[in-house]
Amino acid sequence: MSAYRKSYRKGMIRVAIAYPSNSRVALQSLSIHIIRRLLNEHSNVYSDFVFMSDDGKSTTKSLRDFDIVIFSVHYELDYPRILKMMGISGINPYSSQRTVDDPLIVMGGPTLMANPEPMAPFADIVLIGDAEMLIPALINYYPDYGKNVEEYANLTGFYVPSLGKHDVTKAFVRDLSYSIKLIHDTAIELSLGNVKSIFSNPAILEVMRGCPRGCLFCMEGFVGRPVRFADINSIKGLVLRDLGKGEGLVNGVSLIGLSVTDHPGFKELMSFLVDELGLNVSVPSLRVDSLDRDIIRLIARGGQRVLTIAPESSERLRRALGKGFSDDDIVRVAMDAVSVGIDHLKLYFMVGLPGEGDDDVKSVINLLSRLKRLGIKYSLSVNPWIPKPHTPLQWLPMANDEIINDRIKELKNAQTYMEFSTYNILDAKVQALLSLGDRDIGNLIFEASLTGLDRGSWRRLLRKYEDLLNKYVYSWKSLNGELPWSHIRIPGADEENLKSLMLKYVNEVNISLPA
Repeated sequence: MSAYRKSYRKGMIRVAIAYPSNSRVALQSLSIHIIRRLLNEHSNVYSDFVFMSDDGKSTTKSLRDFDIVIFSVHYELDYPRILKMMGISGINPYSSQRTVDDPLIVMGGPTLMANPEPMAPFADIVLIGDAEMLIPALINYYPDYGKNVEEYANLTGFYVPSLGKHDVTKAFVRDLSYSIKLIHDTAIELSLGNVKSIFSNPAILEVMRGCPRGCLFCMEGFVGRPVRFADINSIKGLVLRDLGKGEGLVNGVSLIGLSVTDHPGFKELMSFLVDELGLNVSVPSLRVDSLDRDIIRLIARGGQRVLTIAPESSERLRRALGKGFSDDDIVRVAMDAVSVGIDHLKLYFMVGLPGEGDDDVKSVINLLSRLKRLGIKYSLSVNPWIPKPHTPLQWLPMANDEIINDRIKELKNAQTYMEFSTYNILDAKVQALLSLGDRDIGNLIFEASLTGLDRGSWRRLLRKYEDLLNKYVYSWKSLNGELPWSHIRIPGADEENLKSLMLKYVNEVNISLPA
């Protein structure tokens, strides 16, 4: 990975790319490598990774040795680990108690873009938007602004919590041509350096950003807006360039995007990769209503033997959530997949959805039993619905433990699957609180950082802060009040539009709004 090697010279801006986990986990995150590549395009920047040790008691380098520390965050339960890393390096986690001798603490990632407030007491800057826009801006303005954080607030996508809540609009790239090359080249470089990836193929091609579907529970779909499609010819050019270098540089491709089959050129691209070039191609979870027989055949010819789909719930709730396909459609896709050699399905469902009743669970079991009778082999993942910011369901409360446990148990006991998995309910509650909370949950996050972050510690903290759990997770949010994240503007996901979609949903599933 020669592009990463840059010696420090006096006067360079020293930037740590910090990830709140051990190196084995952190290095599989494509985002930190992309950030480093962006930083290395600046000749005046020296960057390095900083991770936690396996036991969580030390870091690979001291964060105090850097001018800027960038935390890449993708999971709410990592928030306390960020504070733990700062504490290990002797940096006060609370921004109000830091001085100019401390590094500039910058945080970013999809969860903080959706709601930065839980980490607002700790961050100097939270980046709202695409890294390709924001990282260069941070470096370009740092020589002038330094650690005078209020100066950055005038930049698009820069949220400065110490100034109080102020409106910030997401910064985003309009043309993905540079972005797809950045991601692809980073992934290829990692494969040459034998860095293990979460993706099955060395070449990663970003097909799109955002999602045109607007499923009511999907935070990634809304905060990823506006929807942008990559140019098919640009993608083809990248692949042909690397194939021309020979030596098996590209022997397989992973397509990434929230709903890749919605790309108007998806079939053309798949035919090019599979039929013309003979490459293996892996695709992520796919929409049932976008899968016709031609697409399924292309996926199978690309070497994929597992098809991942997310029916989510019963046909009734699925339709209300924005997934208009029927149980018959699911069966059709499953049968078509088996007929072309795809021998296993992964099915994802949620329980505890607003308006869910016993009949919805029975309907899901009927569908699963029907697939089993047809000889379809599948693994089943059943997970609690977690309300998320910037989604139409953000105003609605999460179901209680008893309801979620009963639903999961009922689906598990049906014994229709090859394998079964679920997301821990305690983790789901914590995730919901860290997703939906305001600055007043900062003390909870800080106290969590002083523990071993085991489930026993979280249970004790949730008992202590039960009022916050009830306030943010188990309550209806006022339709006329400000939400903790109302000042974060996502183009194409304005609050009034989300509100109208929520009202349509509660009407369809017969939920009575509180007076």
